[in-house]
Amino acid sequence: MHFVGSIKWLESQPFGRREYDALARDVLAVPGAGRDTPLVAVSRSGVAGSLPLAAHWGPEDLVRAWQ
Repeated sequence: MHFVGSIKWLESQPFGRREYDALARDVLAVPGAGRDTPLVAVSRSGVAGSLPLAAHWGPEDLVRAWQ
């Protein structure tokens, strides 16, 4: 498994602790994933604080990936 992630496309709220906690809890529901699987986030409004994510991407990163 390469990574497990979550997409939050809210206009005014960043990917925060609540979203991270849900992702960390639910990772075990993904076949092939384990506690050591890297966690990533995609968010329209950034990422709050210093969450222990392996990576995070925003709108500009997505556009760049398709160019």
